Amino acid sequence: MNTTRRASRLAALTTLTLAGLALALAGCDRSSVPKGDLPPAYTSNRITDPALGEVSNEIHAWAVERTGAEGKPLYEKVEVLPPAPIVQPYGVGVFQQEMRLPVILTTGPGWDGLTAAEKEDAVASAFREFSDRLLVVKREPPLRPTLTVQTPEGLELSWINHLDPTEKNVHGDD
Repeated sequence: MNTTRRASRLAALTTLTLAGLALALAGCDRSSVPKGDLPPAYTSNRITDPALGEVSNEIHAWAVERTGAEGKPLYEKVEVLPPAPIVQPYGVGVFQQEMRLPVILTTGPGWDGLTAAEKEDAVASAFREFSDRLLVVKREPPLRPTLTVQTPEGLELSWINHLDPTEKNVHGDD
């Protein structure tokens, strides 16, 4: 009786193994895979709007060209991220969220040689430049930048959604 039970279990196991193998092999048919480049499966980390992509390339090129003290690069790294919703300070709620284009500038060797007033001017100029360039992207409401300036070590010097009327936009770099 034990032999019959073992043979029955072995037959069932063999049948399940063969069925699983047949299903696995059927799923491995590569002839149905399309040829050529496929669109990305997840686009949340990409700028997919062609007009915005062009503007982000222009913003990147503009920031890379900036020079500071002794003609050294003002920014060593420039990142233009896909639009993201932000919540304006001093309140939480859907009605206070805005879509923004995050731009992160990491200070370069030319930054340290600037005076405090020159740093303020450089940051305000960058924010105005990015805002002006975004005007060509037709969105309702208009897309505006969020500018973050940080040191290579990651210390945030400035985070701007609106220029401060007191002209104090750079902090922690005094």
